[in-house]
Amino acid sequence: MRGLGAERVAKKFKRLGGWFIAIVALPPYYYGFEEIIVESYMRVVELISREATRARELGLEVARFMGIHPAEIDEYYRRGVRGERLYSILSGVLKLVESAIRNGLIDGIGEVGRQHYTTSPERFVLSEILMREAMILARDLRVPLQLHLEQGGFITVLSIKTLIDSLGVSSRQVILHHTNTETSSWVSNYKFPFTAPVKYFNEEYLKSGVEYCMLESDFLDDPMRPGVSAYPWDIPVVIRNLLMKGIMSEEQAYRILVDNVVKYMNVKPP
Repeated sequence: MRGLGAERVAKKFKRLGGWFIAIVALPPYYYGFEEIIVESYMRVVELISREATRARELGLEVARFMGIHPAEIDEYYRRGVRGERLYSILSGVLKLVESAIRNGLIDGIGEVGRQHYTTSPERFVLSEILMREAMILARDLRVPLQLHLEQGGFITVLSIKTLIDSLGVSSRQVILHHTNTETSSWVSNYKFPFTAPVKYFNEEYLKSGVEYCMLESDFLDDPMRPGVSAYPWDIPVVIRNLLMKGIMSEEQAYRILVDNVVKYMNVKPP
């Protein structure tokens, strides 16, 4: 709405070798939809579907995601919406997500998860309740689920493993987003797909293994915060640099940039 938009991002990204983009919905208030109602989320579904079409018209593969970010819960509490009323609204949002997936308007769920910063116990618990419900939805619809979590290494990964085992969710559906070096090694041990932030992707990160790894920029496209956390076109620059230095093999690069994306994002290869 205020940033570059998918068309301009896709053009530049493709020019540098990009072939796939995941468009993840921000909370409605980022787009100026201030009412805390399910209809605000429907407007976001329409917006990201339109943006995805523009990127596809330029030849990119696209996956569209919508969820309930834990930061949204904190924001709604700050606005005075909480408890039963907030749970009722956000349960309605998950029903909207289900309908949008069934109708081909979005392709996966995310981000959902837990706050990685200090918050109240009540907000944390609500975030986890919604994450659990999103896991069940992903299981039933057989779509990928992107999780926003604390970086707690073994404990973080064990908690997700315990949850999905109890719910019957396939580990290949659950993508741990923005995983740091310590946590990535445990994610690999438990055979979860995960995304590495390109700004931290280096020789040390590679040591934790790339069998289940994908790369992300986590680009906000917000002119008030340019380049946070990185630009999509940083990805090919970082990869080429690692290849030139002999730190990464072409086989590793292909697995991260193509094979795992096809496998875990349910898209066609380039």
